[in-house]
Amino acid sequence: MHVNQDTHYLAAELVAQILQDRGYESYIIGGAVRDLLLNHPPKDYDIVTNAKPEDLLKIPEFVNPKYTDPAQAYGVTRAKIAVANELVPIEITTYRKDIESHLGRKLTKIVFADIADDIERRDFTINALALDPLNHFLLDEVGGLDDLDKRYIRFIGKPEIRIKEDPLRVLRAIRFKSRLGFRYADDTFDALTQSISNGVLPDIATDRLRNEISSMLIHSTREEALEDLDTFGIIKQILPELEATKNIDQPGRYHSEGDVFRHSTLAVRYLPDQVSERLVWATLLHDIGKAPTFTPAEITGDRIRFNQHHSESAKLAKIILKRLNFSNKLTDEITWMIHYHMAIAYLPQMRPGHAANFMNHPAFADLLELHRADAHAAWNKSDNKISTTEPDLSEIEKIHDEYKKTQLVQNSSSLKDIGIDGHWVLENFPDIQKGERLGKVLNELKLSYAEGNLQTKEDAYYLANKFIQTSNR
Repeated sequence: MHVNQDTHYLAAELVAQILQDRGYESYIIGGAVRDLLLNHPPKDYDIVTNAKPEDLLKIPEFVNPKYTDPAQAYGVTRAKIAVANELVPIEITTYRKDIESHLGRKLTKIVFADIADDIERRDFTINALALDPLNHFLLDEVGGLDDLDKRYIRFIGKPEIRIKEDPLRVLRAIRFKSRLGFRYADDTFDALTQSISNGVLPDIATDRLRNEISSMLIHSTREEALEDLDTFGIIKQILPELEATKNIDQPGRYHSEGDVFRHSTLAVRYLPDQVSERLVWATLLHDIGKAPTFTPAEITGDRIRFNQHHSESAKLAKIILKRLNFSNKLTDEITWMIHYHMAIAYLPQMRPGHAANFMNHPAFADLLELHRADAHAAWNKSDNKISTTEPDLSEIEKIHDEYKKTQLVQNSSSLKDIGIDGHWVLENFPDIQKGERLGKVLNELKLSYAEGNLQTKEDAYYLANKFIQTSNR
């Protein structure tokens, strides 16, 4: 196993050294070990030990140790440790065992136990590997190494029991499978199918469900996750408004990729790898209003139409986002993007004041990415091949770039900080008259100053002279 010894790994190793020097056991456990074996950089390192919280609180190397025991935090001691002149946060958990499992684990009763019990209470085999970083010893009590090798997602023990303990695990299984590119073990797949069909999803707290779905959607493997959410019938249960867009035809002249549902999931595919929660939800829901506004060609007399679908999509999205307990701010921004996802195409024709007000919205940059993905998803050819041609948004991007430059000028510190103002321009360039031409020279200097290209009066003279000479041609 190759270990990239970053600060957090060194902190975990130091914690293990301190604990073992005092006669305690200590392991790095869970996702960090899995990621190390897969040569993925771990996000954090969970440390488990047989030392009790009262023992950990007495260790002087642990800076500001704190222990509380409510709910799932039972047995977790938090502290900091000095590594390379840096105080690194650490969490050390005393081995635990569930003695009375409760739905969602929030009220599960826990007692201190041994490493085998601690492993047994975890969700998937690949998340239950324990590493002694000092002796380079890997403890595998549940077949996690074999499942890593076979690239399987498998529940520990009986899947039905694991799901009953915490229904969120059905979504965690999908997230790990899509992110790692693994497969479900047969018994795991069967248990997921049965549990979801039997209605386990309403047992998941709304905030936990929303966070888990969002975590899938913002990751670059979101397309694979969406496919499984659809296959297992989860979209049908939690996003029936999106499910309703299946088999809703679109006019072939503008959409050859398939029905509205296919278009929406393709648009999600075309988003950048790194996306905001705001952008991915707006993209997924941007056309859900097409189902209730669908009007066939037989009625319109020319083609299928979805009149005012942008407005209806925004209304339905607001219902969904409220249902999932999104914040008011995020709900407003996502619904704004959906409402205006068609209007952005008309930015070049907007009056300057209207365009500036439009682009001033905090979600405008994400709206531009939604527009790009929306255009991509509609550019499929009749032979069902996905288009790799970049939609031409150059005019819109140019307008936005110019607007951002203007904002830089308005938000920048003053040229007066280096002694540049209208009087300075007139003194150095007497041929410039007061008025519009003077304003243009000053604006150019402000822009250069905001962009960091002007730092001295000598810079200002050179740039002003160049601008004047160019504008005189």
